[in-house]
Amino acid sequence: MSGEHALHGFTNRDLRDKLALTGLRLHDDPKKRSAQVSRFLHRLHVYALVAKIPRSQRWRVTAFGYRTMSAALRIRIKEFPRLYADAA
Repeated sequence: MSGEHALHGFTNRDLRDKLALTGLRLHDDPKKRSAQVSRFLHRLHVYALVAKIPRSQRWRVTAFGYRTMSAALRIRIKEFPRLYADAA
């Protein structure tokens, strides 16, 4: 969702590098880490959030994916903290 791959898409390696910066735990073995990200990409593809760019190893976020993921980010960043503050 950062937009740096909006024109050319992103690869498994790009996603692995981004996920390594987050708190998400990936396997220590590079082959297993790549397989984890491949399964994650397949899951996103099944839900039509990403699509494969034909004849390449790159993926792109679909229009539906942008709408869905931006709504999820908005809820996570803006709504959840307010709801937790109200509950406390």
